[in-house]
Amino acid sequence: MPQNSIKPTQKSERIPSLDFLRGIAILGILFINIESFAYPDPWSPWKFGFDSSIDHATRFWVYFLTQGKFYNMFALLFGVGFYIFLERLEKKNIGLQAMDIYARRLLWLFVIGIVHAYFIWSGDVLYHYAICGLLLFPFRSIGNKNLLLVVVLLCSLQLIKSYELTMRKQGWLKEFVSASKIPENMRAAEDIKKIEFWQDKLIKKAPDTSQVAMPKETYLSGLKETYEHASAHKGLLYYQGLLFPSLIAMILGIVLYRSGIFADYHVWKYYWFISLGLLTLGLTINYFRYYQWTYAYFDPVLSIWKGWIFTFPKEILGIAYIMVFNGIYQKYLQSVQFKIVSTIGRMALTNYIFQNILMGLIFYGYGLAKFNHYSRFELLGIVVIIWTIQITLSWLWMKRYKQGPLEWLWRKLTYNSFK
Repeated sequence: MPQNSIKPTQKSERIPSLDFLRGIAILGILFINIESFAYPDPWSPWKFGFDSSIDHATRFWVYFLTQGKFYNMFALLFGVGFYIFLERLEKKNIGLQAMDIYARRLLWLFVIGIVHAYFIWSGDVLYHYAICGLLLFPFRSIGNKNLLLVVVLLCSLQLIKSYELTMRKQGWLKEFVSASKIPENMRAAEDIKKIEFWQDKLIKKAPDTSQVAMPKETYLSGLKETYEHASAHKGLLYYQGLLFPSLIAMILGIVLYRSGIFADYHVWKYYWFISLGLLTLGLTINYFRYYQWTYAYFDPVLSIWKGWIFTFPKEILGIAYIMVFNGIYQKYLQSVQFKIVSTIGRMALTNYIFQNILMGLIFYGYGLAKFNHYSRFELLGIVVIIWTIQITLSWLWMKRYKQGPLEWLWRKLTYNSFK
């Protein structure tokens, strides 16, 4: 078959629920990504953005409901998209050319991600996904039962990692207790260091609202900062801590797609029972996990069982969100003519990068320089403003064009059809 006769996916071939879910993931991921632009240390439960108790509470609710969940939705949907892409290429009977097209698709996603990471935001996940996409390829022809066994294996590796971390903390406690039993006048420098190290973990910190240097005072200085901190040019082509969680989500995406629920959730007899049960479990685990992280961070997790329970809070709730939103869309929203969220999802790549361009212009020195300027609660208003801009522009764009600008570019590069 001639290469120029191989066409990208047409609108009629799209699965509507997937566009809706991608839209939810893109909008939701902003809750956490914005903190990387707004604060110098967003992950700390006591640093920056805590001028009042309402800001502390905002941090808890944002992390409880969103941290990592929409990233996992995004990763799961990437796995679905990967499988659909190859499935449709196989139906065109083009043999090895299908692998060429798929490899080009991932290569150009990697390039787009690298450009995004170095020129816009170093927290990019696209090039990480491109590497995961290569690792996913052998799983394409594996049956669901064996795919689930692979998921169990990857989950086991994460549980081992959690076990080792908990044991390390228990070791620090033992060293503290042992060093504390030594009379003060006989303690060596190493004993004092062990005592102070553990005591620091038990101290409830006062909120830190100190001012720090403005990042990226100019765009050129920002490029220099990014080059110094980014790692792709050093050969680190994916996020090591996220590799297994990403693969778990992507493989589960393949399994869920094969089950047929994205076309019709009724194929599962107990769909709502499973979905709401998973949502309840996810919310419960995440509540305790992020309560501990926000309000009791000075009480280290020393129980192996507790550490294991806290290993997959984001993944469980992310899958639950996929299930619940998929069911809601099919049951109540499919007939809605003005599909605002689905429009965002059809331009997922463009909207993901456009979000980060907007945040750079708001928070960095080369823009409005509002870095470390807003409280956590005030950031929610910025999120709504960015949503409004994206929804409006996406709607206007898709009224005139069939796909987003970056989606158009990515497909043209993939199919090599600029002619």
